[in-house]
Parts: sequence; structure tokens; C-alpha cells
Amino acid sequence: MSDHIVIDEWSPSWAQKFRDKAEVIRGELGSLAVRIDHIGSTSIDGLAAKPIIDIQISVEAFDPIGALVAPLQRCGYGRAQLDL
Repeated sequence: MSDHIVIDEWSPSWAQKFRDKAEVIRGELGSLAVRIDHIGSTSIDGLAAKPIIDIQISVEAFDPIGALVAPLQRCGYGRAQLDL
């Protein structure tokens, strides 16, 4: 693993990448996801950033957690990526 941090110039593709990911997440979580937001530096037009799309999912409740984890794993997110 590299110790280098990569900062890219702002890209309009970041917004589309978020929309694509959010659509897949919405398809799996349905109404469990109250909101799905693009957060972090890639969400700010014109700002150079690490090319990582940060997504925040707002839910009514975390219990039972399996109702959230299993659909997100089907989207390709592992438990370590879910920051629970």
C-alpha cells in the first residue's frame, strides 16, 4: 500500500459517480434510506480532492443492523467500509 495521498483536480464526473452509486444503494435499501447524500470534498464543485466518493446514508433506525448491512454488502460494501 502506498503512503502517498493523491489529490486530483476537480472533476464533474464525481457528481455522476455519486448518482450512479446512490441509485444502486437506493435500489437495495428502498425506504430504509431516508436520505442518500454526496458529502466530503468531492461534493464541492471546483475543489481539488482525493478521488474518493463519500456517501452518507440517513436512516430512521439502526436496529436491526442486519437490515442495513446485508443490502449494502450486496452493493459491494464490506463491513469495514460501512463505518458503523
